Amino acid sequence: MTKIVTFCSFKGGTAKTSSCLHLGAALAKFHRKKVLLIDFDAQANLSAGLGFGVDNLNTMVNVLQGNKKAHEVILNSEVKNLDIIPANVYLDGIESTVPIVGDLYGHERLRKALLGLDQYDFIFIDTPPSLGWLTQSALFAAHYSLICAVPEAYSILALDRLRQYHLQIQENHPIELVGVVLSFWSDRGATNDAFVGAIDLAFPEKLFKQKIRRDVAISRAVLKGMPVFEVTSNSRASDDFKLLSKEFLTRVKVGVHV
Repeated sequence: MTKIVTFCSFKGGTAKTSSCLHLGAALAKFHRKKVLLIDFDAQANLSAGLGFGVDNLNTMVNVLQGNKKAHEVILNSEVKNLDIIPANVYLDGIESTVPIVGDLYGHERLRKALLGLDQYDFIFIDTPPSLGWLTQSALFAAHYSLICAVPEAYSILALDRLRQYHLQIQENHPIELVGVVLSFWSDRGATNDAFVGAIDLAFPEKLFKQKIRRDVAISRAVLKGMPVFEVTSNSRASDDFKLLSKEFLTRVKVGVHV
Protein backbone atom coordinates (compact mmCIF):
# COMPACT_ATOMS: atom_id res chain seq x y z
CA MET A 1 0.00 0.00 0.00
CA THR A 2 1.27 3.48 -0.88
CA LYS A 3 2.06 5.53 2.22
CA ILE A 4 1.35 9.25 1.91
CA VAL A 5 3.32 11.63 4.14
CA THR A 6 2.72 15.38 4.51
CA PHE A 7 5.67 17.53 5.56
CA CYS A 8 4.59 20.59 7.52
CA SER A 9 5.65 23.44 9.77
CA PHE A 10 4.01 26.62 11.03
CA LYS A 11 6.83 28.95 9.97
CA GLY A 12 9.46 29.24 7.28
CA GLY A 13 13.13 28.38 7.65
CA THR A 14 12.64 24.94 9.20
CA ALA A 15 14.31 22.99 6.35
CA LYS A 16 10.94 21.43 5.56
CA THR A 17 11.43 21.38 1.79
CA SER A 18 15.00 20.14 2.10
CA SER A 19 13.87 17.37 4.44
CA CYS A 20 11.11 16.31 2.06
CA LEU A 21 13.47 16.25 -0.92
CA HIS A 22 16.40 14.50 0.76
CA LEU A 23 14.42 11.95 2.73
CA GLY A 24 12.59 11.04 -0.47
CA ALA A 25 15.85 10.88 -2.44
CA ALA A 26 17.50 8.73 0.26
CA LEU A 27 14.62 6.25 0.19
CA ALA A 28 14.82 6.05 -3.61
CA LYS A 29 18.60 5.84 -3.87
CA PHE A 30 19.58 3.71 -0.89
CA HIS A 31 16.45 1.68 -0.12
CA ARG A 32 15.07 1.09 -3.62
CA LYS A 33 11.72 2.67 -2.78
CA LYS A 34 9.60 4.25 -5.50
CA VAL A 35 8.90 7.80 -4.31
CA LEU A 36 6.69 10.58 -5.68
CA LEU A 37 7.29 14.11 -4.40
CA ILE A 38 4.44 16.62 -4.65
CA ASP A 39 5.36 20.29 -4.53
CA PHE A 40 2.28 21.83 -2.91
CA ASP A 41 3.83 25.23 -2.22
CA ALA A 42 3.49 28.13 -4.67
CA GLN A 43 7.13 29.09 -4.04
CA ALA A 44 8.10 25.86 -5.88
CA ASN A 45 11.34 25.40 -3.95
CA LEU A 46 10.99 21.62 -4.01
CA SER A 47 10.71 21.72 -7.79
CA ALA A 48 13.80 23.92 -8.03
CA GLY A 49 15.69 21.54 -5.78
CA LEU A 50 15.30 18.85 -8.43
CA GLY A 51 16.12 21.17 -11.30
CA PHE A 52 12.61 22.03 -12.48
CA GLY A 53 11.77 25.65 -13.23
CA VAL A 54 8.95 27.53 -11.53
CA ASP A 55 7.39 28.27 -14.93
CA ASN A 56 6.16 24.69 -15.36
CA LEU A 57 2.47 24.73 -16.30
CA ASN A 58 1.71 21.05 -15.67
CA THR A 59 1.24 21.04 -11.90
CA MET A 60 -1.28 19.97 -9.28
CA VAL A 61 -3.20 23.15 -10.17
CA ASN A 62 -4.49 21.44 -13.30
CA VAL A 63 -5.44 18.37 -11.29
CA LEU A 64 -7.27 20.24 -8.53
CA GLN A 65 -9.24 22.19 -11.12
CA GLY A 66 -10.26 18.94 -12.85
CA ASN A 67 -8.39 19.50 -16.12
CA LYS A 68 -5.87 16.67 -15.76
CA LYS A 69 -5.27 13.47 -13.82
CA ALA A 70 -2.37 13.26 -11.37
CA HIS A 71 -0.45 10.74 -13.45
CA GLU A 72 -0.49 13.18 -16.39
CA VAL A 73 1.59 15.80 -14.55
CA ILE A 74 4.26 13.54 -13.05
CA LEU A 75 7.84 14.25 -14.11
CA ASN A 76 10.83 11.92 -13.77
CA SER A 77 13.84 13.30 -11.92
CA GLU A 78 17.44 12.37 -12.63
CA VAL A 79 17.40 10.16 -9.52
CA LYS A 80 16.21 6.63 -10.22
CA ASN A 81 12.84 5.84 -8.56
CA LEU A 82 12.25 9.51 -7.65
CA ASP A 83 9.47 11.43 -9.45
CA ILE A 84 7.83 14.79 -8.82
CA ILE A 85 4.68 16.77 -9.49
CA PRO A 86 6.06 20.34 -9.63
CA ALA A 87 4.45 23.57 -8.49
CA ASN A 88 4.02 27.11 -9.78
CA VAL A 89 2.68 30.43 -8.50
CA TYR A 90 -0.90 29.55 -9.48
CA LEU A 91 -1.14 27.31 -6.40
CA ASP A 92 -1.36 30.46 -4.31
CA GLY A 93 -5.03 31.16 -3.61
CA ILE A 94 -6.24 28.21 -5.69
CA GLU A 95 -9.04 27.61 -3.17
CA SER A 96 -10.63 30.83 -4.43
CA THR A 97 -10.75 29.71 -8.06
CA VAL A 98 -13.52 27.94 -9.99
CA PRO A 99 -14.60 25.18 -9.48
CA ILE A 100 -12.94 24.76 -6.08
CA VAL A 101 -14.42 27.90 -4.54
CA GLY A 102 -17.94 26.46 -4.85
CA ASP A 103 -17.00 22.98 -3.61
CA LEU A 104 -17.85 22.41 0.06
CA TYR A 105 -15.46 19.43 0.04
CA GLY A 106 -12.73 21.11 -1.96
CA HIS A 107 -10.08 20.12 0.59
CA GLU A 108 -10.74 16.48 -0.39
CA ARG A 109 -9.68 17.00 -4.00
CA LEU A 110 -6.02 16.21 -3.40
CA ARG A 111 -6.80 13.01 -1.53
CA LYS A 112 -9.05 11.79 -4.34
CA ALA A 113 -6.52 12.81 -6.99
CA LEU A 114 -3.88 10.56 -5.46
CA LEU A 115 -6.04 7.44 -5.51
CA GLY A 116 -4.67 4.87 -7.91
CA LEU A 117 -1.00 5.90 -7.79
CA ASP A 118 -0.21 2.47 -6.42
CA GLN A 119 3.11 2.19 -8.25
CA TYR A 120 4.72 4.28 -5.49
CA ASP A 121 5.87 3.08 -2.09
CA PHE A 122 5.71 6.64 -0.77
CA ILE A 123 4.13 9.94 -1.76
CA PHE A 124 5.66 12.95 0.02
CA ILE A 125 3.76 16.25 0.02
CA ASP A 126 5.67 19.48 0.69
CA THR A 127 3.36 22.20 2.04
CA PRO A 128 3.64 25.98 2.56
CA PRO A 129 4.87 27.22 5.98
CA SER A 130 1.33 27.96 7.10
CA LEU A 131 -1.83 26.19 8.24
CA GLY A 132 -4.02 27.32 5.36
CA TRP A 133 -6.07 25.49 2.73
CA LEU A 134 -3.13 23.82 0.99
CA THR A 135 -1.73 22.38 4.21
CA GLN A 136 -5.18 21.26 5.33
CA SER A 137 -5.76 19.50 2.00
CA ALA A 138 -2.37 17.80 2.24
CA LEU A 139 -3.04 16.55 5.76
CA PHE A 140 -6.45 15.18 4.75
CA ALA A 141 -4.75 13.33 1.89
CA ALA A 142 -2.05 11.75 4.06
CA HIS A 143 -1.64 8.70 6.26
CA TYR A 144 1.24 10.34 8.13
CA SER A 145 2.51 13.80 8.92
CA LEU A 146 6.12 14.77 9.52
CA ILE A 147 6.88 18.02 11.34
CA CYS A 148 10.05 19.99 10.68
CA ALA A 149 11.66 22.26 13.26
CA VAL A 150 14.96 24.00 13.98
CA PRO A 151 16.56 24.78 17.37
CA GLU A 152 15.36 28.38 17.40
CA ALA A 153 12.83 29.97 19.72
CA TYR A 154 10.17 30.92 17.15
CA SER A 155 10.27 27.48 15.54
CA ILE A 156 9.72 25.78 18.90
CA LEU A 157 7.00 28.23 19.95
CA ALA A 158 5.09 27.37 16.77
CA LEU A 159 4.93 23.69 17.71
CA ASP A 160 2.06 24.10 20.17
CA ARG A 161 -0.09 25.77 17.50
CA LEU A 162 0.81 22.96 15.11
CA ARG A 163 -0.09 20.36 17.76
CA GLN A 164 -3.54 21.89 18.21
CA TYR A 165 -4.07 21.99 14.46
CA HIS A 166 -2.97 18.37 14.14
CA LEU A 167 -5.48 17.31 16.81
CA GLN A 168 -8.26 19.11 14.93
CA ILE A 169 -7.41 17.24 11.73
CA GLN A 170 -7.40 13.94 13.64
CA GLU A 171 -10.99 14.54 14.72
CA ASN A 172 -12.07 14.06 11.10
CA HIS A 173 -9.20 12.13 9.51
CA PRO A 174 -7.04 9.25 10.83
CA ILE A 175 -3.55 10.66 10.41
CA GLU A 176 -0.51 9.62 12.44
CA LEU A 177 2.44 11.84 13.31
CA VAL A 178 5.49 9.86 12.26
CA GLY A 179 7.85 12.27 14.00
CA VAL A 180 9.56 15.64 14.37
CA VAL A 181 12.83 16.28 12.50
CA LEU A 182 15.31 18.81 13.89
CA SER A 183 17.53 20.49 11.29
CA PHE A 184 20.41 23.01 11.48
CA TRP A 185 21.59 21.05 14.49
CA SER A 186 24.84 21.64 16.37
CA ASP A 187 25.93 19.29 19.15
CA ARG A 188 27.51 22.29 20.88
CA GLY A 189 24.31 24.34 21.06
CA ALA A 190 23.97 25.92 24.51
CA THR A 191 20.18 25.59 24.53
CA ASN A 192 19.86 22.13 22.98
CA ASP A 193 18.33 20.56 26.08
CA ALA A 194 15.67 23.27 26.29
CA PHE A 195 14.68 22.86 22.65
CA VAL A 196 14.53 19.08 22.86
CA GLY A 197 12.49 19.35 26.05
CA ALA A 198 10.01 21.70 24.39
CA ILE A 199 9.53 19.30 21.49
CA ASP A 200 9.04 16.35 23.84
CA LEU A 201 6.45 18.36 25.74
CA ALA A 202 4.47 19.18 22.58
CA PHE A 203 4.94 15.78 20.90
CA PRO A 204 6.03 13.16 23.45
CA GLU A 205 8.45 10.53 22.10
CA LYS A 206 8.06 11.81 18.53
CA LEU A 207 11.44 13.51 18.04
CA PHE A 208 13.63 11.59 15.59
CA LYS A 209 16.89 10.51 17.20
CA GLN A 210 18.74 11.40 14.01
CA LYS A 211 19.14 15.14 13.60
CA ILE A 212 20.26 17.00 10.48
CA ARG A 213 23.39 19.07 11.01
CA ARG A 214 23.93 22.42 9.35
CA ASP A 215 25.86 21.86 6.11
CA VAL A 216 26.64 24.21 3.23
CA ALA A 217 26.58 21.17 0.94
CA ILE A 218 22.78 21.38 0.96
CA SER A 219 22.84 24.90 -0.50
CA ARG A 220 25.33 23.87 -3.16
CA ALA A 221 23.16 20.93 -4.15
CA VAL A 222 20.04 23.10 -4.39
CA LEU A 223 21.83 25.48 -6.75
CA LYS A 224 22.69 22.51 -8.97
CA GLY A 225 19.10 21.22 -8.85
CA MET A 226 20.08 17.85 -7.40
CA PRO A 227 19.94 16.08 -4.01
CA VAL A 228 23.09 16.34 -1.93
CA PHE A 229 23.86 12.64 -2.47
CA GLU A 230 24.44 13.37 -6.14
CA VAL A 231 26.73 16.35 -5.48
CA THR A 232 28.64 15.75 -2.23
CA SER A 233 28.08 12.16 -1.21
CA ASN A 234 30.55 12.31 1.70
CA SER A 235 29.01 15.38 3.38
CA ARG A 236 27.55 15.56 6.87
CA ALA A 237 24.09 16.19 5.46
CA SER A 238 24.36 13.16 3.22
CA ASP A 239 25.29 10.95 6.18
CA ASP A 240 22.52 12.41 8.34
CA PHE A 241 19.77 11.89 5.77
CA LYS A 242 20.91 8.31 5.12
CA LEU A 243 20.54 7.55 8.82
CA LEU A 244 17.25 9.44 9.02
CA SER A 245 15.86 7.34 6.16
CA LYS A 246 16.55 4.14 8.13
CA GLU A 247 14.86 5.52 11.24
CA PHE A 248 11.91 6.72 9.16
CA LEU A 249 11.38 3.27 7.62
CA THR A 250 11.45 1.71 11.07
CA ARG A 251 8.79 4.13 12.29
CA VAL A 252 6.44 3.45 9.38
CA LYS A 253 7.17 -0.28 9.71
CA VAL A 254 8.71 -0.76 6.27
CA GLY A 255 11.70 -3.01 5.67
CA VAL A 256 15.10 -1.30 5.56
CA HIS A 257 17.31 -2.21 2.62
CA VAL A 258 20.88 -2.88 3.70
